[in-house]
Amino acid sequence: MKSLTRHLPHYLSLLGILFFGALGFIVFSYDKAFQVAVSIAVAVSYVAWGVMHHKLHRDYDISIIIEYLAVAILGLSIVFSLIFRV
Repeated sequence: MKSLTRHLPHYLSLLGILFFGALGFIVFSYDKAFQVAVSIAVAVSYVAWGVMHHKLHRDYDISIIIEYLAVAILGLSIVFSLIFRV
């Protein structure tokens, strides 16, 4: 339980990034270019959040960056396939 309360502010900020990204994606559903921009901004924010989180907790490693980048790229590829479906 102590670990959860220690990390809670970090995870709330991550939820905020993802929530507002999803909200922007839905609100601007009529503009594909803006949806792409929102998606890229969320992916970059996600990676930046992960790097900052692990630097603050002193468990930062290159494998962590690669993991966050892989998840962000996977998420972007899924979102782009939904935006540009034929």
